Amino acid sequence: MNRTLFSPATPADGLGIILATRSASDATVLCLGRFETPLGTVVALGAGGALWGLGFVGEMAPDAVLADLMARWPGARAVEAPEALAPAITALLSDSGEITVALSGTDFQLAVWRALAEVPAGQVISYAMLAERIGRPRALRAVGTAVGQNPVSWAIPCHRVTRTDGSIGGYHWGAAVKRALLAREGASIAPRAIAAL
Repeated sequence: MNRTLFSPATPADGLGIILATRSASDATVLCLGRFETPLGTVVALGAGGALWGLGFVGEMAPDAVLADLMARWPGARAVEAPEALAPAITALLSDSGEITVALSGTDFQLAVWRALAEVPAGQVISYAMLAERIGRPRALRAVGTAVGQNPVSWAIPCHRVTRTDGSIGGYHWGAAVKRALLAREGASIAPRAIAAL
């Protein structure tokens, strides 16, 4: 890992996420774990004590989720080692403790992912607000793309981004998972705008 990008204070009764950057070439062997959770099966990848990738089985089969995640590190291979990833999944499930997440991306992607990490649990932000927050108010499409390319969903809470009209919007792992994550956090989703009659 190259440097710590963001290290918020761990809330006394919450989950702290440390974002660290790394080179995409750092991955040669990644630990792999599959975990049954109340949100469905989670596929996780990591190395060096950090979570590198996380996806949900649902709209994609387990092997497809793994292939989707592994495509981000073409030279890497995954080795079954769920015990290496279990502490991160436990922290996510209990909403307590601290997790290190290793990210590799462009400066723009890292800015979007950092802004996502700052959205508190139980709250949502629109793509437009997220674009404003990173100082790129006209970059809505690029912000949406970066949100969708988040390699560590749930830990970097891309599920907390909704459309400006209050509708839930898309989610790489499926709308049902996004709704379950938001419901778990107690987030209030605004009703859709009513079309003019």
